[in-house]
Amino acid sequence: MRFNEVVNDSAMLMGVKAVYGRSILSLIAFGPRGDLEREPSKHFMLGRNTAEVALQTPYLISIGGGAQVTDELRGRVLELLRVTGVYGKTSDFISDEATRKRMAQWPVATLLTEVYTIDGEPRLVEDLGFPDRRILENAYDTVRRDPAAIAKLWEALKDRSITRRYDIAPPPGFIDRGKLVYVGSRYPQMTAAEGERIHKSMVEVERKSAISKAKKLANKSDNGGRFVCEGCGFSDESSAMFDVHHLSPINIGPRETSMDDLAVLCPTCHRWSHAKGIDRLTPLPVAEVSAQRGANRRM
Repeated sequence: MRFNEVVNDSAMLMGVKAVYGRSILSLIAFGPRGDLEREPSKHFMLGRNTAEVALQTPYLISIGGGAQVTDELRGRVLELLRVTGVYGKTSDFISDEATRKRMAQWPVATLLTEVYTIDGEPRLVEDLGFPDRRILENAYDTVRRDPAAIAKLWEALKDRSITRRYDIAPPPGFIDRGKLVYVGSRYPQMTAAEGERIHKSMVEVERKSAISKAKKLANKSDNGGRFVCEGCGFSDESSAMFDVHHLSPINIGPRETSMDDLAVLCPTCHRWSHAKGIDRLTPLPVAEVSAQRGANRRM
């Protein structure tokens, strides 16, 4: 895609930030301004200000600069970044201890949701026609925005190809809600290991699929070749969209089940019957499900 397909006007650019290299995390970090121990609130304003501006002007351009940047990257326009309103301690956004130590010199950060490589990583002077690198003045510890220079940079980049970096992503479960949020503890706060295959022993109540299939076929036949929910009237040609509900739960005990003991329901009505019943052995009657769902839709 092209740069101007993502940023269609220079007004969407909050400015530029000098960086020593390409992104390794979904955040943009800031170095200390003054004494962090004595004036932590002053320092955190760097992150807050950037996050606040991002709510209206979300995009930022990173350019190689600063004492630690290599000669290869110095003055090169590296990436387009989409900044969120979420900010906090850099260490709270990083789970890897080695990376946390590496980033300790930049203790405040704002989260990113998108990172794009600017193809060719053009040089400000040699490739984009800037007379010098003054656009980076005061862009080392904060974001710098000179409106005239930013407009010129956008014009120079607007037709260039950019490539989304899907290897750089926010923390699992992160949702950008478009609000200013200070994260005061490790993010995300909860994780759970899932997906492992395990074997369980269990007792199942026996069900007979033949009578369930027969009930569905009867429902289809009675409704002109379509399945219809007896609770809400939803209809579809696919049998998979419907459940066969036992009016008297089979968990009560063994019995001879007839077609009259069953109802064809959509999954919502089926769940409604069991969730709204007196208890797990007394589901809500289908007529009552129909009445409640109808009243719910009219509210």
